[in-house]
Amino acid sequence: MSNKKEKYTHLDVEKLNIVDSEGEIKLTLFNQENIPPAIMDGKDILPGHRQSDPISGMMFYNSEGDECGGLIYGSEKDKDGNISAGVSLSFDQYKQDQVVQVHYQEDDGESLYGFSVYDKPDTPLPQILEKQNKILNSNLSDECKDEELKKLNKGNAKRAFMGKERNGDVSVKLMDSKGRQRLRMVIDKNDTPRIEFLNENGEVTYRLPPEE
Repeated sequence: MSNKKEKYTHLDVEKLNIVDSEGEIKLTLFNQENIPPAIMDGKDILPGHRQSDPISGMMFYNSEGDECGGLIYGSEKDKDGNISAGVSLSFDQYKQDQVVQVHYQEDDGESLYGFSVYDKPDTPLPQILEKQNKILNSNLSDECKDEELKKLNKGNAKRAFMGKERNGDVSVKLMDSKGRQRLRMVIDKNDTPRIEFLNENGEVTYRLPPEE
């Protein structure tokens, strides 16, 4: 292997893979026409996933070649001139999906942006997807399928958000293990602050300042 350094003042590529000494991909940079598949255990675990999305970016891969996070960004305009744009930087749990995300999304002039934290099950994602397909293709009733899918996704929940919401509120929201909001701190679009505690049914049980 040559250790010779080469310098380029300009280089145009549509996809660039950064590899280790064994040729395993550690990071890939890509354009919209070269979006990489979701690789885990050496397989595409979500065929067709994001392949038609208007995105470019980079993907990170761990020592086993599994996707473990990335940065994606893009935008598109419909025939009426409405804009949809987004950016997401995420980091994945080992053998699972994202647990930390910095994100921005805008649709038709409304935007949401902030920082989110998620819980993911300990079961590897490929195993969950395999079981999910078996449930969906089974002869169970729709009600039973829904119940089995809920059990399968136990431990998968959004736990925290800090940012600005589409309605103009700037908020910090904390959720329980089932993804239900239990505490939120808000400064609304009128610059009025409040803190709310919620029960498991989403009902406000205590508020500061108290409602008049």
